[in-house]
Amino acid sequence: DPAARATELLDRAEHLLDARCLDTAWQSFMNAESAGADPDRCSAGRWQVAMLNGDFESAWKESDAIRARGPHADSFWSGEDIADKRVIVRCLHGLGDAVQMLRYASLLRARAAHVVYEVGPRLLPLMQCFNGVSHAITWNDPSPEWDLQIEIMELPHVFRTTVPELPLAENYLKIPEPNLQLAANFVGPKRRPAVGVVWTCGDWNPSRNVPADALCGLASLNVDFWNLELHSPPIECCRLEMRDAREFTDGLLSLAAFIANLDVVITPDTLAAHLAGALGKPAFVMLQYAADWRWMVERKDCPWYPSLRLFRQPAPGYWQSVVESIKASLQSFVS
Repeated sequence: DPAARATELLDRAEHLLDARCLDTAWQSFMNAESAGADPDRCSAGRWQVAMLNGDFESAWKESDAIRARGPHADSFWSGEDIADKRVIVRCLHGLGDAVQMLRYASLLRARAAHVVYEVGPRLLPLMQCFNGVSHAITWNDPSPEWDLQIEIMELPHVFRTTVPELPLAENYLKIPEPNLQLAANFVGPKRRPAVGVVWTCGDWNPSRNVPADALCGLASLNVDFWNLELHSPPIECCRLEMRDAREFTDGLLSLAAFIANLDVVITPDTLAAHLAGALGKPAFVMLQYAADWRWMVERKDCPWYPSLRLFRQPAPGYWQSVVESIKASLQSFVS
């Protein structure tokens, strides 16, 4: 049965991708497409392989192929001149995704006649703080007149970004001084380094969550830990002695202001990592074995965010070595 064979080959390719056998996965997606598997799904798989390898040029070719096969829509911006166009940028993915891609705001403002960002209500109060953003609305607001639209995650593709060009923008999130001062007052005088801690990412991808007890190995460090968990109450309580920032961080603007007052943040792949990176604050990011495409593979640095350091699981589910490495690095960082 050719259809069953194509499905089998595609399932194998996706399994190889999950196992991060990237070279084999790429060829397997090619084989699956040749056998009749869904070409868009195969292109999406190869896109992930390319992004994980830092081969953005190959990823954009897959994006081009997907777009070419899809329905043609004149309203979507695809890189043409927009000097006299009004562009609406829709932020339909996660909050961290939007924060990461708002680095393009200044580049986009320089090319378009006018740009408006359509974001979720939680992100709106923070939008004023991003370089290059002058107009933002929520999904529930009336839409202004526009000529072209784009989803924010498509900006790297449209700009044909390559790894050597990253990070494109640094410290592109600027918190107003009054908000910074309120956070500084809450933190109080620093007698020891202040370290923010997050350990859960929610239910969307539980493999990103770090077991709270794993962090107890950090207890011997001479620092003040702050609980930055976004879930209240947290999904899993942590026995690490921490001060609680959550009564101050009631929104993204206050959370960003608080992070700006810390010395370093320890977090899994979640919003806190993106906020720290956009602020240019040091952060140690704990990554699951099959980490997301934006973190690539094997790297300890992050081209998107120079202030971040990446700590990767050596095998799925194994967090102990991650915490041990962070402990050693944090000891050096604060000494």
